[in-house]
Amino acid sequence: MSSLYGSLVYRAIVAARGEGSVFRRLAEMRALERGPAALLARRQDERLAALLNHAGRASSYYRERWGGFAPAAPGDARRRLAELPLIGKPDVQQHYREMVAEPRVRRVTTKVTGGSTGQAVTIVKDRTATAAEMAATWMGFGWFGIEVGDRAARFWGTPSSPKRKLRFKAADFAMHRVSFSAFAFSDDDLERYWRRCLAFRPAYFYGYVSMLEAFASFVRRRGLPGPSLGLKAVVTTSEVLSDVQRATIEQAFGTRVLNEYGCGEFGPIAYQCERGSLHLMTQNLVVEVLRPDGTPAAQGEGGELVITDLNNYAMPMVRYRVGDFGELGAPCACGRSFPVLAKIWGRAYDFVEGPDGRRYHGEFFMYLFEDLRGKGMGVEQFQVTQTGPRTLEVLLTSPTPLGAEAVNGVAGEITRRLPGMEVAARAVPAIERLASGKMHVIRNPWRRGGA
Repeated sequence: MSSLYGSLVYRAIVAARGEGSVFRRLAEMRALERGPAALLARRQDERLAALLNHAGRASSYYRERWGGFAPAAPGDARRRLAELPLIGKPDVQQHYREMVAEPRVRRVTTKVTGGSTGQAVTIVKDRTATAAEMAATWMGFGWFGIEVGDRAARFWGTPSSPKRKLRFKAADFAMHRVSFSAFAFSDDDLERYWRRCLAFRPAYFYGYVSMLEAFASFVRRRGLPGPSLGLKAVVTTSEVLSDVQRATIEQAFGTRVLNEYGCGEFGPIAYQCERGSLHLMTQNLVVEVLRPDGTPAAQGEGGELVITDLNNYAMPMVRYRVGDFGELGAPCACGRSFPVLAKIWGRAYDFVEGPDGRRYHGEFFMYLFEDLRGKGMGVEQFQVTQTGPRTLEVLLTSPTPLGAEAVNGVAGEITRRLPGMEVAARAVPAIERLASGKMHVIRNPWRRGGA
């Protein structure tokens, strides 16, 4: 840590919160980073066995659901894990109290997450688990030269209650950052964000893909010198990142994009290295990729992601279905031992389904609109909602007014590429975001039964 802020202020704050083990955890992860893959797997097996034994003993939910669970040994932990039932958001919603371990851990943090899926859940984490999450974050950030204590600009949702606002301000102070609301998208707001960045001189940006893309588009449209900020990287998270969005952000700020894959239940799951591979944080998690029949998918074969947290002893999360899909890849040429997540697909409902059963994910529409922009169509943001088996509603925003001809042109192009679909497009001043500040490029209430 070269930063005085990181070595003094941040260290003091995490110690006061009971998360001082972040530095020991970070050292452990860095020691394993380029070590033998077999050593990393052995450490993971040891921690998995300990976690399973704790869950079977201390959580009444697992004790009852697993029946006569016998203690697991490290050499047998993975086989034992594969025999256990999967859990999902409904299980956590209905059995939250029984899942919490007894006796209860004294120092915990409570987090409500998963609201973007329409199934909000409450997770309790002990402070050693949150410290392990932070260690994974600093290791992943370090691959792009970001150090503990570096200044940051965070593009995120903002709280409304005074209590939560105070907590967010405290977090900003601890992380040496300024926060910009993901709910504000007028050019006046973005201009204010730009001026604040010039004054604060952050070393990196962190935030939602859609918000960072909007800010990058504003910087390019205004001809502002984005590279003059000297950012080490732009870290994108929480939403699927397309190649088009990556290019927009990198060109605007003259730096590389570091993609983070994670979720509120587990924190960071994978970080992108400088060679572009997403490396799984297997020091903290066991990530399974499963076929529909529940068997493990082979390398290069897609499947459902199921995750076990190796650190959270306050409320064990064992074989949890996060609702995402992906596939494992070959080892990366960067030389790191952490396994590679080759692909990630969004939630099961984050796509449009055509009359013929063909599915179109958000990236399909990203490229479609990039083609339209190349033809002079001034669409800045869009959202596609499937309202029925053959009907789509498309919302469009633009820095300049979109006439009826342009709007009809968008509808016609989508209809041409998705035969059999009826498309209703309209221009709007802004696209409404979720309560968290995220924006879904694709919404499919029809597929989700109106949810």
